[in-house]
Amino acid sequence: MSWPAALLWVLIFAAAASNGPGLLYLLMACGAFGSLQMLPGSGGANLLPQSACAAVFIGKVLIQRGNVLRAVEAGLDPQRLALFSAFLVYALFGAVVLPRVFSGMIEVVPVSAFRFGTDILKPGAGNITQSGYMMLSYATALSFTVIGQTEAMRAHYRRALLYGACTLVATGLVDLITFTLNIGAVLEPFRTATYALLTDVEAEGAKRVVGLMPEASSYGTACVGLAAALVFNRPLYSPGNEQRLVIVAIGALVLMTMLSTSSTAYVGLAVFGLIYGLDLLVRMLDAGNARRDQIGLEVGLIVFAVFAVFAAFVIKPALFDPIVAMVDKMVFQKSSSASYVERSLWNRVGWHAFLDSGGLGVGLGSVRVSNWAISILGSTGIFGALMMFGFIAQQLVAVPRNASREVVVFATVTKLGLVPVLVMYQLSGTIPDIGIAASAALGMIAATHAPSARRRAVPPPSLAVRSAPVGAPSGFRS
Repeated sequence: MSWPAALLWVLIFAAAASNGPGLLYLLMACGAFGSLQMLPGSGGANLLPQSACAAVFIGKVLIQRGNVLRAVEAGLDPQRLALFSAFLVYALFGAVVLPRVFSGMIEVVPVSAFRFGTDILKPGAGNITQSGYMMLSYATALSFTVIGQTEAMRAHYRRALLYGACTLVATGLVDLITFTLNIGAVLEPFRTATYALLTDVEAEGAKRVVGLMPEASSYGTACVGLAAALVFNRPLYSPGNEQRLVIVAIGALVLMTMLSTSSTAYVGLAVFGLIYGLDLLVRMLDAGNARRDQIGLEVGLIVFAVFAVFAAFVIKPALFDPIVAMVDKMVFQKSSSASYVERSLWNRVGWHAFLDSGGLGVGLGSVRVSNWAISILGSTGIFGALMMFGFIAQQLVAVPRNASREVVVFATVTKLGLVPVLVMYQLSGTIPDIGIAASAALGMIAATHAPSARRRAVPPPSLAVRSAPVGAPSGFRS
């Protein structure tokens, strides 16, 4: 175990022992350390910092008085997590049964494959590890559903996103600086995961920024996801320094996305821009929209940004040549790259695994693809896909009933910020696991569909330390 992993374990347990929301903030910050192995030794499964922190976070939530019962209620509630619960049961059953039923009969690209090519399906360790990851994501969504029903918790969640964004930007800067100074070896203790790490790759003569993630694609997509979340949540942050920090973080995340030169991240950024533009238009045309408070500031910032880019182009057009060349190579010429050929093979084999299994799938952890929808279909079949996609569609479309203005606004902005992430999953999702960050967002959305009595604000901080309000979940104290 490297020293950063040991230090993070200390921080995780210290945060867990505190009464404040430190563990939640640390959970989001740990998302920036995607190449750090938290387990001792150099072999076996990888336990990443965010997964380790999520496990402790879940434990802290569930040991609070009454939260186990609330978790059972949320897991069985058709308006909240019932579909996700049904998916998990079916997926875990399939992970055990399906690889054995179809063993030796179906061609797959194994999740743990380190070479280009395919293999014949057989039960393996991947079925166990991927099942574990899926259970962790489900438990994360469940925990956030239980504790996400108060205004104080929603405020902590927003601040945690900001913590995560600042950490992600900082690790990207460290990666860029150490590469420029040719001292990249100092980051080796942070890059101990056993899967392939692509950390020193260049494109068009420029360093592809990866931060402390395994590759540029994972870093760039993480930047886009947090940028989208901050943009849509920005009006809900406290006026003053907090909102100004959010604006700086958004700009830094967009810059880091561009420096990652990830084609998936570029597409995600375009989708995010399209969704934001449509949402802005809707708010401008709808005089009764609850999110019109700071629309003038948003329009002003957009006009300033467009004017600045136009002025730079007029003064020095050549300044944009490297950017145009990079986008052309990473997006429009992507189909000629070796990566595209390899990932196309994964998708083709994964799709045929779904068809060859009669639509049942071959089990969690049995097949690697590069498209999240195909991963769900190939792993859990049509039944799993209907439950998982049904759950996501339900959370994105359903409107909280009998909810306050604040709850409705929070649900709306969280949904909008999640859409670019789901689109990027379709371009690069290799496994069925939806991930800790997306699970947390879905859990917070599901929490807005809880009975109205449980969405009341927590009492003043002086009382919150002693007890939670009647009917409200216990969790982190404000």
